[in-house]
Amino acid sequence: MAFFCIHCRSEIDPAYKACPFCGEAVTDFLRRYLEQPLDGKYQVLAQLGVGGMGEVYKVLHIHLNAVRVIKLMRSAIAGEAGAHERFLREARLATKIQHPNVAALFDFSTLDDGSRYMVWEFIEGTNLHELIESRGPLAPRYAATLAIQALRGLDAIHRAGIVHRDVSPENLMITRDTNDTDEDERVKIIDLGIAKGSDATEEKTKTGMFVGKWKYCSPEHLGMLEAGERIDGRADIYSFGIVLYEMLAGVPPFQADTPHSYLMMHASERPKLMREINPTVPDAPELEALIFRALEKDRGRRFRTAREFADELERILPTLPETGGAAQIPVATEVTDEVTRLSAPEGETVLTKPMLKVPDAPLPEPKRSPVAAIVIILIVIGTGAVAVFNRHREEPVVPKPKPVAAAAVVPITRGRVAITAFPWGEITAVKNMETGQSIDIAPNLFTPAPLELAPGRYEITLRNPQFPTAITKTVDVTSEHDATLDIQFRDPASAPLPDFGASQ
Repeated sequence: MAFFCIHCRSEIDPAYKACPFCGEAVTDFLRRYLEQPLDGKYQVLAQLGVGGMGEVYKVLHIHLNAVRVIKLMRSAIAGEAGAHERFLREARLATKIQHPNVAALFDFSTLDDGSRYMVWEFIEGTNLHELIESRGPLAPRYAATLAIQALRGLDAIHRAGIVHRDVSPENLMITRDTNDTDEDERVKIIDLGIAKGSDATEEKTKTGMFVGKWKYCSPEHLGMLEAGERIDGRADIYSFGIVLYEMLAGVPPFQADTPHSYLMMHASERPKLMREINPTVPDAPELEALIFRALEKDRGRRFRTAREFADELERILPTLPETGGAAQIPVATEVTDEVTRLSAPEGETVLTKPMLKVPDAPLPEPKRSPVAAIVIILIVIGTGAVAVFNRHREEPVVPKPKPVAAAAVVPITRGRVAITAFPWGEITAVKNMETGQSIDIAPNLFTPAPLELAPGRYEITLRNPQFPTAITKTVDVTSEHDATLDIQFRDPASAPLPDFGASQ
């Protein structure tokens, strides 16, 4: 059977380590399951991401004709001591969550090579990072509306006994239920892959392990806990405070180019007022005060729960401005999102918990001497961070970026066409029949999938590598009614039905 690259769909030798046409890596998992369904039911459609711990794929449940997401944990990781038990425990915790603002877990299993995978809900939409990139800073009322939904989802996660540990704009998906309006938008929290249970029976993670993104990590993520203390949902609240700050200012409160610098900022630097970072941010003092409360270094001074944070946002929502600021250029960018291990003796806490005030707030007494904190931190990050730490009490000079005039937005009336195919198909080309122009579409776009197009007549081409010929059909798109396009590579009536054991 021919083997096709998962990215460019070129026919290649499966022995290659990478596709010679586009450079896409060919993994052992793809060699085995790209051309045959995983566990006899999941057809791999596209690769969504690859990281140090595993791979993420868009798949089709061939019996249900439903798109899902598979997160594969590498066999090397899965083989670590206690990994199997942690995997099962985390999956069982995730099944407790049934909430409209949290992606649902459908299945989990173990492959014969020891790799483990989870099957999650596939969410058609855009993540918050992409939204900020495309729109720039969000209006305070709109940002708070999205934040309330995200916090309701976080509350459900915490009530199930889970700490997410990787709250970031990339893990907040925004999808629309029916109409193409902001009012129909729904936030979904995704990627519980590194989440941990918060109950007392959970096996402790090795001291010194940090998993997540430096830009959004809490002081607790970095080990700043007293002896006997454990990370809880307030760590996610801190991370979400950074996300909400970025939604409004266009950039996060802490910007650095090394993990060491982020460590210092999360440990001891208070965030600047948003209008110092971006002078075009609308004035919303009550909202900013709530964000600064979420960003307290001392978790005891933050919101106790995500629900409490959401309730406060709902209280001030009607008073918030409905226009946002202009985009600003970040001072620095994050150099890595990879898992980072901090050297520390087994069973010992690696960092203390320094506490600073927000503007006009009293400064609490530290629980440990500054000298001891300096010694411990230097052991962790090495002598290269000494100069940074010695300057941590100084206010860093952040150049004020010049305001950028917001570009005028011209509304465009668009229509929607819902495309389905049996057994499935990849949308490879869309052409406007009236102008002859080819329409740019996202790569690896598989059915079922919606397309938003300007009103007109279009020629849409789909292909499936299991069939020799691509299929092209035309469809009329209007702004008044949704159109549908159904393509059949094979007659469903003649397709073999799966054997569910009835014949045994």
